[in-house]
Order: sequence, then structure tokens, then C-alpha cells
Amino acid sequence: MEKLSRKDREREAKRVMIIDAALQVMKVNGFEHSTMDEIAEVAEIGKGTLYLYFKSKTSLYLAISERGSRLLNEQLGKVLLLELPGITLIEKMGFTYLNFIRENPLYFTAFNYFEHILNEGQMTNSPIIEQCENHAKEAMTYIVRALQIGMQDGSIKNSYDPKELGIIIWGASKGVMHMAFLKNHANHMKILDDVEFDLQSLITGFIELLGSGMKND
Repeated sequence: MEKLSRKDREREAKRVMIIDAALQVMKVNGFEHSTMDEIAEVAEIGKGTLYLYFKSKTSLYLAISERGSRLLNEQLGKVLLLELPGITLIEKMGFTYLNFIRENPLYFTAFNYFEHILNEGQMTNSPIIEQCENHAKEAMTYIVRALQIGMQDGSIKNSYDPKELGIIIWGASKGVMHMAFLKNHANHMKILDDVEFDLQSLITGFIELLGSGMKND
């Protein structure tokens, strides 16, 4: 790996500091109500300097999404290295995802915002968009690999296509997580009021249901 110059290291350190400040402000105010002025103030830099690093609040939020997906992948990668049956790896990945989002809910919101930007076709040819997409591909690779391990060791039914099953797991887990977050908002479907659940119970039930469906008995 090429060694960064002192100037590049200082620039990267300031960029990290700005993202830290943005996280701090957005955790309190949310994305919509946070301002670049507030972020610059917390980062203890001028607003002009802030705009040299991030042209808009959107680009800052995408940087938060990139950081979150990178940190999550680091944890998922560590799970994959464990010498365990594939079905157990999938379960552990599920709880790793749960704990990560529970401890860092702003990252989950940033992930959804990234997908919104992607769907709307905004910020095309953006390096930060490409990084986020690469992280998503990496996460899917970990899930598929765990499924393949399970099919090889006999803990997961081999009647599934691992890539297709990986997409199902990824999409379903996002949907379940979204429902858990939605219940905490004032405006949500009334059907959610008819069931008592929280993030922990909902994800635990989902992982157990998923595991029982894939498990090779």
C-alpha cells in the first residue's frame, strides 16, 4: 500500500473529524434538521473549510453511510472466520447486524438514504456512491459464503441457490428492521399498534424463523 504524505494524512484526519461532528449533530437533530453551520461549529472549522471537504449535507450523509457499511462489514467478516457450521454463521451474522444497528441507528437511516439516492439516480459517477455499493457487494459475499459453507457441511439445505437465498435474507432483514424502526415513529401504520414487539424480539424471531426454514434436519 502506498504511504500517504503528511498533507494527505492531515486531510484525511480532518475529513474523519468532520464526519464525527456530523454524526454528533445528526444523532441529536436528525438529518433533516441538522445544518452545515452546526456541523462546522462542532467540528471547530469554518463553514468554507467544511464545504472544501463536503459540498453538501447529502455528501456528508453518504460518507456516514460509507463508514457505517465499512464498520459493519468488518464485524461480519470476523464472524465468517469462525470455524462454525454454516447455519450458525448465518445466525451470528444476523445478531451481529442487529446489535450494530441497535447501537448505531443513524447508520441504518444513512443506509436507507443511500439507497434512496441510488434509486433516484442522483450523484451519478460519485466515488462515495461507488464505495457504498462495493461495501454492499462485500456484505452479500459474506452472506453467500456462509450459506455455501452450510450447504457443504450439511447444516443448510442444499436445495437453495445460495445467491438467491442471500438476496432473500438481505431484503427480508432490511424490511423487518424497517418495521421495528417505524413503530417508534409517530406516523406509522395502525397495524403495528396491534402487536407488542421491539427491535430485539422482532429480529430474534426473524432469525429463528429463517434458521428453521434453512436448517437441514
